[in-house]
Amino acid sequence: MRPIDLSQFPQPESNDSSSVEFALNAIRNAESESTSNEAYDAFLWAVGNNHAGTFYPVVLGALPEIEQILMRGTEWAKRAAIESLIDLGGSFAPEDGYENYLGASVQETLKAFIHSIRHYIAPLADGDNALAGSAAELLELIDDQAV
Repeated sequence: MRPIDLSQFPQPESNDSSSVEFALNAIRNAESESTSNEAYDAFLWAVGNNHAGTFYPVVLGALPEIEQILMRGTEWAKRAAIESLIDLGGSFAPEDGYENYLGASVQETLKAFIHSIRHYIAPLADGDNALAGSAAELLELIDDQAV
């Protein structure tokens, strides 16, 4: 897979040029519950401040890759991506001073993306495994926000 050029997006000062791509690779390669959890945590740190519950505009640059993972990834990769979206779309907010990027609200753009992938998420909610539970939680978030 080709590297993403995320250099134009504001991102955490702690990041280097490969932080987000490294976190996305961790999601792509998740193969168990523990590696899925580690990948989701790494991604939240790469796109923001997981402890503070904030994100930077770089999250928008990562969304096409998250969509690809949801379409083609393994069960654990999809779960890591979904868990990330639950936090980012639910309790997280833009880092102070980074609410807008190129004239658009980062939070509203992120929310629109999450709502647009509902058709990928809905079929994943069937079943009683960890992925289905995460997918059902994201669907609930989407549906609550749509009202």
